[in-house]
Parts: sequence; C-alpha cells; structure tokens
Amino acid sequence: MSQFPNIHLPLKAKLTFTANPVSIVPIPNGEILVNFASQPLITKLDNQLQIVWEKILQGQTVNYVSSKLSASPDGRQMAIAGISDMRILDGEGTKVLHTVAHQPWGYFLGSACYFSTDSKTIWFVIPGVKEENNDELQVLDATTYELLATHTLEGRQEYAYNFHATPHADKILLEASAGQDTNLLKLVEWNNGQITITDLPQCNDCIMGNFSPSGKEFVTAPHYDGPAVIFSFPAFEQVASVTQDDIFLGSLDYPAHEPDGLNYTIFFLDDKRILTFSEFGRLLVLDRESLRVSAELMPEGISFTAYDYDGRPTTTRDRIFDYSSNIITITVVHGKLLITTSEGVLCSYALNV
Repeated sequence: MSQFPNIHLPLKAKLTFTANPVSIVPIPNGEILVNFASQPLITKLDNQLQIVWEKILQGQTVNYVSSKLSASPDGRQMAIAGISDMRILDGEGTKVLHTVAHQPWGYFLGSACYFSTDSKTIWFVIPGVKEENNDELQVLDATTYELLATHTLEGRQEYAYNFHATPHADKILLEASAGQDTNLLKLVEWNNGQITITDLPQCNDCIMGNFSPSGKEFVTAPHYDGPAVIFSFPAFEQVASVTQDDIFLGSLDYPAHEPDGLNYTIFFLDDKRILTFSEFGRLLVLDRESLRVSAELMPEGISFTAYDYDGRPTTTRDRIFDYSSNIITITVVHGKLLITTSEGVLCSYALNV
C-alpha cells in the first residue's frame, strides 16, 4: 500500500527539445516563451506546446551566467538579461527596443528583468565592479526607457537576483541568492518615483515560492534543512510552517539510507493546496490547513531510479542510498503543471485534480 494516495496525471502535451529550458515565461492567450542554456534560441509556444516561432536572439549561458528571459504582462515586450547587457525587444522578437550594457556578471551570478504588473516600469540589477562600487537596482520607464531611479544595493558581485510580483503593484519582492551561503528576500516599494527597500530578516534562507490566489499569503521552501514556511502579506509574519521530517515521515514508499527532503521548489496550487518538489523528484500535495501530505502526484512519463552510495543504479533494496526521477524542473503556468525532464522533454499536465 502506498504511503500517500496517488493521483495520476495524464500527459496533455509534450515537446522534445535538443536542450533543456532555462526560463519558461507566461504571456497572454495561454502562450509561453522559452529560452535555453546551450542555445541562443528563444521559442514561442502556444497553449498546446506547439511551436509558434523560433528565433536566434543570443540568450544563452556564458561563464555559468544564464540569460534570463522575461516578458511584460501584455506580451508586447520581452527582455533578455545576460552576462553583460540587458536587452528589451518587441513581443515577437523582431526588434531591439533598448539595450543597457554593464560590467560582466561573475560566475553563477546575474539578474532577471522585471516588468511591473501595471506595465509602466522595468526593473533590473546591474553588477558592481569589485572593490569599486556595489550592485545597483535600476528602474526604466517602460515606454520611453528613460532611467527613472536607481538604488545602491548591499552586494557587490555576490548575488544572483530575481524579482517576484506581489498582489500590490507598487510592491515587489527582490530575491538575492548567494549560492550555498544564503538566500535573502527584500521588499521593494515604488512611491512617487522613489525606491524604498526593506530587509526581511524573518525570510532569511527562505526560497520564494508563490502567493496564494487570495493574495493573503506566500509560501517558501527552505534553503537547506529548515521547514517550509508560510508568511502573511502584507505583514510578512510567519503564520505556519512544517518540518521536512513531518512532510516525508520516513519516505516509506522509497526506502533508502538517505532521507528525502525538499528541493527548493514549492507552490500554492490554490488557497487550500500546496505543491512541493522533493530531492527524490516526487510531487507531494500538502493540505494548507494541516500542512500534512494529502496526495502524491504521479505524472505520466515520469520515472524513478534508485542509486547506491557510489551513484550507480541499483535494484537491491538494502543498497539504495537515494533516488532520482527524470524531472529537472517544475513550474505552474496558466493553471497547468509544466515539467522539464532529463530527456529534454517539456511536458504539460492539467491540474484540475
């Protein structure tokens, strides 16, 4: 008997690439934009994962700095933030509208670009020069590309930055990740052309998930061995948490010397359910109120391999050290679960379960 009730997810659509996607960006009408680590392509897909167009827009990884793709809420503009510049293009990728050149990011660093939910401003971080100046947050007018404001940050070529929209258009979460060292969240507010940044020490080492549909809460995954935590918004108070031991309870379906744990990715599916991604590659659904596992999602086409201590596949139960599925990344876009696999396949599943 399974440890948790299994929910089988039929595969709705799939597309095989020759490289794994780096960014999966939603745009209107159920479409998405995708870019890749090892190729300079940007690909536009429809809501059935059919290719609308592919264009070479020089958005690939250089010196371990992955080009980060983003798009405006109306889909009329996209941005490619790379190792030494940030380029804004029209929504079809046919014209470069604006370019900001900057010093190259160091290895594994970089910054995403963020279009505000009201489509009026564009936010990004440019790197500082070591021993000279710190990283700088910049805000552009989304129509004229005029530089509206800047704010000096604490880091100096130490962090990879990402932006997260909040339910309030004038409030943004800035996530600063320093590899294995730390993960920070900061509240960025925009008021009459002024930037205000507030540290959120209660969110230190919490990796941002997403907001609940109600907008009253957001969920975070632990940077290491800590709990999954839910914070209120806009008060940023911790309102609930659950330890990894309580989530997995020994991983009875997956006996191994190494216990399963959370793998940095967590989402509200709706106001009553939270989806977690485990180190073994499992997809567990938590009940929001009890924070207990209510089900394990079993997507069609996903397989698991057991490994021994030396990292070799094994079928001998008492030699199993840990497991790995063929899942690389998961995300929820347009109400669908999108999974990338080690075979280079992008899979789509309905979440009306």
